[in-house]
Amino acid sequence: MDTHTHLEDLSNEIFFEIFDYLHAFDIFTGFASLNKRILSLLQSIRLDVIILNSHYDREINFLSSHLTFHADQVISLKCYDTIRNRSSIISLLFNRHHFVNLQSCIFIFDNPSIELENIIKQIQSLNKLVAFFIIQTDYKRINETDNCNITRTILMNKSSSLRSVKLDYDYDYLDISTYTSIASNLISLE
Repeated sequence: MDTHTHLEDLSNEIFFEIFDYLHAFDIFTGFASLNKRILSLLQSIRLDVIILNSHYDREINFLSSHLTFHADQVISLKCYDTIRNRSSIISLLFNRHHFVNLQSCIFIFDNPSIELENIIKQIQSLNKLVAFFIIQTDYKRINETDNCNITRTILMNKSSSLRSVKLDYDYDYLDISTYTSIASNLISLE
């Protein structure tokens, strides 16, 4: 018996299983232009976005264009600040998209002059954020004002969901004692 099974013949459950193993860029690259059924499935999945420093500008623009319609589905974001031929990817993403359901956020900074004002404002409004990590490479420095604003914003965040914070950058943390109230729901602070 010679029967052929096409990708489109797979059940929705199998597609959901496949999507669980892929990151947003891979999902959009492989599945976004298949057919209307797949597009409707993509509307109901949770997305993990990973942007490595080896990505190129065209890949970020492709991902960002798809996130225009899917930003509310992003639950985790791991992002290097700079990629091969562009700077400040984190600012670009947060200026274009509002990640209202973001639960896990990891920023890896390579660029000391990043503008963080818009990012800080959005982080304040994220009420589902559970884990927030900022990692600064050893040889670069985030400016002192941004360090202070990030630290204050994260540690005084009143969201009941925030449980884990890692702030890995050079900063004089003595002023933390002047904060009026530090979020009491933190389980891990590094």
